[in-house]
Formats: sequence, C-alpha cells, structure tokens
Amino acid sequence: MATFTVDLLRGDIYLFSGDFTGSGGTPTSGSTYPQVNVYGDLPSAGSVATGQIYVVRNGSGDYVLNRKPSGFYISTGSVWRFLGETPDYFRSDNFQVYDASDNTKGLEFVVSGVSTNVFRQLTVQDSDGTIAYLADLDTKVNLSAFQDFTGTTAPATYLTIADFTSYTADTETRFTGYTATTLSLINAKQDQLVAGDNISIVGNVISVTGITSNSALQLYDNSGGTNVNTITPTTIDWTTQAFSGTALNYTGGSRIYIQSNGIYGISYVLNVKANSRSDKNIGTLIRKNGDTDITPMSTTSFSSNYQNDNSTNTMPESLVSLEGGDYIELIAFRIGYAGTVNTVAGGSWIKAEKKL
Repeated sequence: MATFTVDLLRGDIYLFSGDFTGSGGTPTSGSTYPQVNVYGDLPSAGSVATGQIYVVRNGSGDYVLNRKPSGFYISTGSVWRFLGETPDYFRSDNFQVYDASDNTKGLEFVVSGVSTNVFRQLTVQDSDGTIAYLADLDTKVNLSAFQDFTGTTAPATYLTIADFTSYTADTETRFTGYTATTLSLINAKQDQLVAGDNISIVGNVISVTGITSNSALQLYDNSGGTNVNTITPTTIDWTTQAFSGTALNYTGGSRIYIQSNGIYGISYVLNVKANSRSDKNIGTLIRKNGDTDITPMSTTSFSSNYQNDNSTNTMPESLVSLEGGDYIELIAFRIGYAGTVNTVAGGSWIKAEKKL
C-alpha cells in the first residue's frame, strides 16, 4: 500500500512507492503529489491519467453555490472527485438553500439549540403544504375552522376525521362526573326522563324547583243584580276567586292587578237579563287602568222586547301586553234603548293568564 507523509517545514506532501516495514528502514524512493493553489488551477481531469491525485491547498468559491474546499482531488478521467471529509459547506453556518430565480435570497438552518450528540429529524408528510410558525396562527390560519372548538369538545390528541366516526357525547370530558337518575316512562320504551337543573326524580316522584310557571286567575260573579244598561260604562264586580298566581292579584271589586310584565290571555262571559218589554243591546270590553280600552268591543248581546229575556256577551281569549302595576276590568254599557238590564247571579266569569 502506498504511503504518504507531510514535510512539516515546507508543507509538501510526499508519496512513497514502497511500504514501511518492520525493519525500521525508510523507503528511499517517492514523489510529492502535484499541488495547485485553488481548485480552479487544476488541469482538466481528462488531461491527466485516471487515478491521478492532486492537492488543492486553499478552498475557493462561495458557499453553497460553487464552493471547492481544499484537500485531495482524484481524476476519474472526466471529472475531479474530492477525497476527504464532508465539505465544510454543510456546516449550519454555511449551508444554504437559495431561490432558483434569485440566488440572493434563500434560507439557512439554525441547529445550535439541539443537544450535543443528537441529530433531530424533520419528517415531511406525504402532501404539499406551507410551513407556518406558532406566531402566525392568529394571522395566517383560518380561525373560523376552530370557532366551535373548546378544550373539552375532543380528546387532547390530534385526530383525523375518521377518528370522530364513532365519537359520542358520553366520551366527552364534561360528562365524566355527571350522574343522574333516569326514569323509564312507558314499559320498554326508550324514552327517558333525565334529572337535571331544577328537576329531581326520586322513585316515581318528579319535583321541579326554581322554575316560575305561568299563573292564571279566574273570577265569578255569584251575586248578579248589577244594571249594566247605562250610557256611562259600568264595571263588573266579582265575588268569588277560583284560581290565582304570583303574576296576578285580586283584592276584591272589579280590578285584577298585574304583578309582572308579560303577555296575558284574557277571556270572559257576561250573562244579563232584561226587565222590561223593549229591545235591549249591551256592549262589553276590557279596559286598562280605568281609561284605556285594550280589546275591541268584543261582543254585544241583544234582548228582544220580552220581559225576563236573557242574553250573553262572550269573548274568546285575547292576548294583550301588560306591565306590573297595571289593572284591568270588564266594563259593560248601553247601546240601544234605555231600561234595566241586570247581570245574572252565577252566570258571569273572567279569566286572565300570563302566557309569556
């Protein structure tokens, strides 16, 4: 095997034709490698013998475009091939990737933060895409894709769409500590009533708390005898209260007091009897706060000219908007001839119910 040595004083490299042997002798024949200053000074590879080795004393050229490091180069007969360690342009402070159309711009890799004796791997997935930095998430990522996402709507892993095929609500972390007693409603039916806010189920008893239900109030006139065939409207007094609630209040007389704002449904029936032999015509409506009519003249009743002839005013439920502090009344008045027309005992009622 050929052996070479370096003249430490002059820097020349010598190639010896013989091998060193165990006799301690020194070969006496040999030659130096041809030397040139930089790679560009090498003769063409085809002009020298294949296998010829030259020494390039100094590196030249720009990193990474056309860098030629110093060292040994061997001719393959057509090109010069570098012999030695990895070229220094692969160092992180030299290695660059430049733009194909503008070599003044490109990128470099900074690996100074990697632990000693560790080579980190960057895995490229089998698709095209654009690398984004964490700082770009607010400006370059379509945030609308995440508008419905919260930290508890999915497991804390990155999943594919296929992973959600069998995903059900009972795997969601918000339900981990949720317990409730269910009640089967009808034999083997799958419908179940589940306890939750304001609802508790113990055995077959269902309790509701904290929910304000709508309230209804219904009043009757069991006395009668009020003459309503008057030009000035007459309010109808009530004697008996059948239902009441927190949204409505009755303290006697003709007024129903509203306790809370809302939409109320109002209906009534007024039975009257004429006491003279002449035609009578009675109109009725609901009035608010003594001066505001809140329903049209919903109905009139007509009595022929027969003594003790009865007639009835009826209004189906009408929805009106009322506020706390208002009061409402049923009023009746004369439309036709004068005379006496009295309310019938036990024949009239009014109902008001808070709907919303």
